[in-house]
Amino acid sequence: MLVNIISFDKIIYQGEANSINAQGMVGELTILPNHASLITLLKKGNLKLRKDNSEKLFKIEKGILEVNPKEVNVLVTL
Repeated sequence: MLVNIISFDKIIYQGEANSINAQGMVGELTILPNHASLITLLKKGNLKLRKDNSEKLFKIEKGILEVNPKEVNVLVTL
């Protein structure tokens, strides 16, 4: 799935991923390919992106996560 992680002043990550883990306002979310459409707020915590056998970790203060059929967009404050 295509993932875009964007802050106010730059693109932090843009590319493919197998999954994303994030801290939603009421618990942890895991987004996988073909996930249902969703818009939710994110709270302070780690945004974990997995691609094949590698993992990237982004520390965020807050954000908004949007899942649609074409891509996942995460707008964050670092």
